[in-house]
Amino acid sequence: MLAIVLATLVLVANAVPALATESESEPEPETTETTLAPEPVFENGEPAIIIPPVEEEIVDQPWTSRFIYPTIVAVTVLLLIFLAIWYNRNIRRKYEVAPE
Repeated sequence: MLAIVLATLVLVANAVPALATESESEPEPETTETTLAPEPVFENGEPAIIIPPVEEEIVDQPWTSRFIYPTIVAVTVLLLIFLAIWYNRNIRRKYEVAPE
């Protein structure tokens, strides 16, 4: 029973950092104040400089949170299964059911 409790604690301890990294947000960049002209300046009906819209870059999660944490969780689950089987086998070998 102690082995199962310890294995469960290891599983929870390994899962917490993986869940915490998904909810963290990046700090907002500093903003600067800009001044605008009272009226836009156009030549021949077109703006002087055409600025394309800025596309936000998609940031991938670091490889540690994408691969290491799921691997640790999988190994922990396998260890938990192994410990449960090992514990049951040792108890069955150690004790016998008394005949009635």
